[in-house]
Amino acid sequence: AQRQAIYASLEHGVFVLTGGPGTGKTTVVKGILNVLEQAGCRILLAAPTGRAARRLADSAGHPAATVHRLLEYQPTGDGLCFGKDDSDPLDAEAIIIDEASMLDITLTYHLLKAVPGGCRLIFVGDVDQLPSVGAGSVLKDMIRSGRMPVVRLENVFRQAEVSPIVRNAHKINRGQMPEFLAGADSEFALEEFVNEQDAAEFVARTYAQLTSGGDWRRVQVLTPMHKNPCGVQNLNKLLQKYLNPPSAAKSEVTIPGNVLRIGDKVMQIRNNYEKDVFNGDIGRVIKIDGKNVTVAFPERPEGDYVTYAQGEVEELQLAYAMSVHKSQGSEYPYVILLMVQSHYIMLQRNLLYTAVTRAKEKVLIVGSKNAVRTAVENDKTKRRYSLLAERLQESSEVF
Repeated sequence: AQRQAIYASLEHGVFVLTGGPGTGKTTVVKGILNVLEQAGCRILLAAPTGRAARRLADSAGHPAATVHRLLEYQPTGDGLCFGKDDSDPLDAEAIIIDEASMLDITLTYHLLKAVPGGCRLIFVGDVDQLPSVGAGSVLKDMIRSGRMPVVRLENVFRQAEVSPIVRNAHKINRGQMPEFLAGADSEFALEEFVNEQDAAEFVARTYAQLTSGGDWRRVQVLTPMHKNPCGVQNLNKLLQKYLNPPSAAKSEVTIPGNVLRIGDKVMQIRNNYEKDVFNGDIGRVIKIDGKNVTVAFPERPEGDYVTYAQGEVEELQLAYAMSVHKSQGSEYPYVILLMVQSHYIMLQRNLLYTAVTRAKEKVLIVGSKNAVRTAVENDKTKRRYSLLAERLQESSEVF
């Protein structure tokens, strides 16, 4: 299948590569890159988010950018403005877009406008993950149309198969309950609670213990919703109380719904091209000077800090806990996932699958086994009506 995928990328103008964790998507992307580079092609790599683009660059050994940056996006007051379009297309003979499940219909439209004639376009992503936050289900609709070549990698390779995370992700995808392993140090565990506030307190205590050595990036708390005791807002307040309580020695600055202190883990919540920080980037507050907040982002060179003035601080929010949707395109060594019955409206198979596949080493699910079962059994994801698949089927074009 991997060999077939590399051939398909050379034989077709548009090509889709999909598959779950451990099936070798990264290996295939490297293979495609290798062949295209040997052929002397000018290649561009991109992904929908800054974090995904950095992961792509690291794994492929080739520079990668966000799709917005690739298209030279300029924020304007009256909507989207891209420097690259059909009048000034991208200078490339092959474009590879990773994490394509996160592409919405509008961004894809602008991307396609900027693709020059004769350029190969390769979409790579896991179609079973959550769809894009914006309108449409681009990757799913392209596959559903049956109008373009698709290779779906399904074999899990031996070294990945031994991972309980990979094994359980594929079980969830097939509609089967994951296997929970006994013991606090196990790679895939469940801690059950009847009371949701008790579950939230347990998460805060566990997080504090796991990060007591100072490695604040090792653990990420994920949850399906923003409200309720086990939602993003309450969890962040609780985690901040355990990890970074107020003190007379610590300056504070107010943000919507919360306060920031020196040492807090924070997330950028929209793309800021002037500061070179992107929606979903995670950093740590290292200085508060009056209303100005300075943040260190680990991906930037040592000493290259970002300072937010009074009107810009609203671009930050606490990031001890985040929604599963916000975590798309990222990976973390250890994921603590809240799964409780009060989040029933969001308990879906693709959400659980997306959350589990964010973890590289360990998953701890906190809540109830019934909530996990509800998610596994609920494969009725909301249908999105962009008509992309139908329009592709009507087209006489051969891809």
